[in-house]
Amino acid sequence: MKIKVDKKKCSGCHLCEMVCSLFHLGVLNTEKTAIRIQKDDLNTSLNAPVLCYQCKEMKCLEGEEAVEGLEKKVFIWPIIRAERCPFNALTVFGENAYHCDLCGGSPRCIKVCTPKALRI
Repeated sequence: MKIKVDKKKCSGCHLCEMVCSLFHLGVLNTEKTAIRIQKDDLNTSLNAPVLCYQCKEMKCLEGEEAVEGLEKKVFIWPIIRAERCPFNALTVFGENAYHCDLCGGSPRCIKVCTPKALRI
């Protein structure tokens, strides 16, 4: 399962970020979330939701003895994995990287995305 992004539809409301941190950590903190909204102020003025691509070949885990299937279910990762991500798709805050675990199979961000910029 992957979340697909249509940045042309994103309004930049940040509800996806809020529901992510609230669901996983019980707090509203848009810096402690596995999805983030990037705004292209210089060219297109589009908002672009960025989150883990759920890659088949997980470069972020290279050099580790990790079971990919189990790691995909974990929300807070070591920061080194964010540095290895070729897409810069993991949010970093403090000493942690935040990884999209698809909310255990029912992504909350999709449910709150009223412009339908996010879908499975």
